[in-house]
Amino acid sequence: MRIILIPIFLSLFFTSLIAQDTMVVLGKNFQFEDGIYFSLEDFQNNQPSLTWEEVEAVVYSNPQNFMTQVQYIKNGKTEDANFLDLGKIWGLSLGGIPYIRLEKEEVDKTMTVFAGLRMRGKICYFNYEEEVTRQLEMPVYNPHNQKVFRTAIIERKQTLIHEKMLNFETGAIDDFNPQNFIRWIVDDERLVETMLEMTALELEEKLFKCLLIYVDRNEVKVNFFEQD
Repeated sequence: MRIILIPIFLSLFFTSLIAQDTMVVLGKNFQFEDGIYFSLEDFQNNQPSLTWEEVEAVVYSNPQNFMTQVQYIKNGKTEDANFLDLGKIWGLSLGGIPYIRLEKEEVDKTMTVFAGLRMRGKICYFNYEEEVTRQLEMPVYNPHNQKVFRTAIIERKQTLIHEKMLNFETGAIDDFNPQNFIRWIVDDERLVETMLEMTALELEEKLFKCLLIYVDRNEVKVNFFEQD
């Protein structure tokens, strides 16, 4: 199923839990506390600004492509509760998977779109699709002699996949490509040297593997909450 509708209705009562936190290594499959993160700092501390139990929201989530669209989020459960400005939300977490908000100009959607961090670590990875319309010049042939007698402009829709990386410590975001990645990992001289010895084709084929190596060798820690 392409899209899973998750209308989040809040229970009227919930039990307060006492949480004990400890610092653990942010592994590539680390599960974050579910909720809404207003800032990078909240995300770094694994402390959502609001939990889903505190809000009413309509969220369309597709776990297969790590994309989530939000129709609205209300800060509260009453009829007069205020709607959150979705453009001011840094990210959110559903089922332990963190999603980062994409800018409106990055995706042509009516709702606010969040892309899931497919891999977590000192450098996180995410991607998203964008449908674009391109104009192509096509030859028009004379049916009698099969010669080109003019050209026509036609439109074709194409799906582009944008690959991105997020620096967990600074919040910086950039395109995930060999040049940018090498610039980001100057603190791992061995890996930089290895990548510089690769051919352009090898860099493209082994780029994600290099990211996995970097994340495994360069740890960053995050709060982990144990519920009593």
